[in-house]
Amino acid sequence: MNTAKNTAGQLVHRSMLGINNFIILSSSAIITGILSYFIHRYRGRGTHLIYQEVIAVVTLFLYLFAVFLPILKSYRGYLLPLNLALSYLWLTSLIFSSQDYSGRRCYYNSPPLVNHCGLKHTVQAFNIIGFSMLFLNTIIEALMWASHRGTKLFGNGVATEKNAPLNSTTGAGVPRTIDGNGVGRSAV
Repeated sequence: MNTAKNTAGQLVHRSMLGINNFIILSSSAIITGILSYFIHRYRGRGTHLIYQEVIAVVTLFLYLFAVFLPILKSYRGYLLPLNLALSYLWLTSLIFSSQDYSGRRCYYNSPPLVNHCGLKHTVQAFNIIGFSMLFLNTIIEALMWASHRGTKLFGNGVATEKNAPLNSTTGAGVPRTIDGNGVGRSAV
């Protein structure tokens, strides 16, 4: 395994994670601010509005710390389950904001009879950005986790051993598969 190539790949993954984490933090801060304004100022609070606020606040809290994790050398993509769970929660938030604010429904939903459609569309736009970045983070974290464990996510699963011992069952240059327990067997 070429360690220089692996280190460069890790640097790219870490850089992308850092940028994505910052964008997620920013999106959740903007959504939290707008929805907090709606909750504080208007009475009609609907369940969609409260759900979106809770998801944005939880994400804001978690990503205050997650922004700095890609800097650590010991970080290997441990937030994969969190990113996966939050991406589904943000997808639900995006669906709720699309149901409430798309088209001519903006005036009548969350909070009702409030003509701040610009702010409501801003919430919808930052839900799209937040969900997209969380989904991309899930993919990057999976790649980091797989490269740390030494497994390939894509390919046929056949690994060739450079210094495989020659014996009667395998000839020279025959590809060997590596079992999960580290025992090699002939792929032929």
